[in-house]
Amino acid sequence: MSTNKLTLSIDAATVKKAKRYVAAHGTSLSRLLTQYLASLPDDTRQPFSPRVSRLAGVLPQQTDIEEYKEHKEHKEHLHGKYGL
Repeated sequence: MSTNKLTLSIDAATVKKAKRYVAAHGTSLSRLLTQYLASLPDDTRQPFSPRVSRLAGVLPQQTDIEEYKEHKEHKEHLHGKYGL
């Protein structure tokens, strides 16, 4: 993935708060902003509902949804609850 350098003007208190947040969550400010900006709807997708938007980023990046679905315990739960 290619990257572009970006200069932003953000008030000092917000930058300080963001730096505390990324330090506490083991990420970087660049990654946090990239994930947020990537989650914004574009012209080809319907915007997320507020409830779904709040869930963005909850799962770790390395989460494999198919692996989760195939795990016996989860498979039984998904089948019982949703018929999957």
